[in-house]
Amino acid sequence: MIKTTTYDLTITLLTPLLGSQPSHDIAEEFIAKRNNIVLPDDESLMLPELVERGTSIFHRLPDGSPCLFNYHLLGFLKEAGRVLNGKSNGVKNLRSKIAMYTTVTPRIIPLMLPAGESIDYYERPLRVDGAFGPRVTIARSEMIPARTTLKVGLEIIESEITEDVLNDLLSFGYSHGLGQWRGSGAFGTFTYSLKKEV
Repeated sequence: MIKTTTYDLTITLLTPLLGSQPSHDIAEEFIAKRNNIVLPDDESLMLPELVERGTSIFHRLPDGSPCLFNYHLLGFLKEAGRVLNGKSNGVKNLRSKIAMYTTVTPRIIPLMLPAGESIDYYERPLRVDGAFGPRVTIARSEMIPARTTLKVGLEIIESEITEDVLNDLLSFGYSHGLGQWRGSGAFGTFTYSLKKEV
C-alpha cells in the first residue's frame, strides 16, 4: 500500500485575485477550434452566461458563487517548484516530483468572499506588438477581493515532498500569488495555514 500524508491547507488572499477563465462564448469557441471538442459539461455549465465578451472570469458553483478548480492550485505549486528547484531542502526535479506525488482535493474549490464583499471588475490597457505594429487594447477581468479564503486538502505520496518543502512552496505565494498577473505583487498574493492531518 502506498503511504501518504494529508494536509489541510487554508489560503487567505492578501491582494485581489483576477479571473483567468475566458468568458463562456470565447472559451467554447477557442476549445472547439483548437481541439475539435467541447468543454466538459461540469466546466462549461459553470461559466456565467451574462458577461461582457472578452472578460476573463471565475467559474461558478450552482448558487452563483465563484470557485477555482484544483488544477489552479496544483499549477501554482508546480510553478513554485520550477523556481525553487534545488533550493528547497536540496530537492532536484522539484516540479516533476510535485506533479507525480501531489494531489489537491476537492476538484472544485469554493472561494469564500469576506462578508459584505462581492465580485468587482478590473480594467487595464494592454500593449500588444502584432504583425501590423504595436496597438493598445483594453483587458477586463472579474476581481475577487483581498481576504477571500479557500480551503483544500493536499495528499502527498511519501517522497522528498516533505512538510518543510510544502512550506517553502506555499511561502512563494506571498510574493508571487495565484491567477492572472501573478508575480506582479499586486494580484493573487496570499498567506496560508498548513496543518498535517493525524
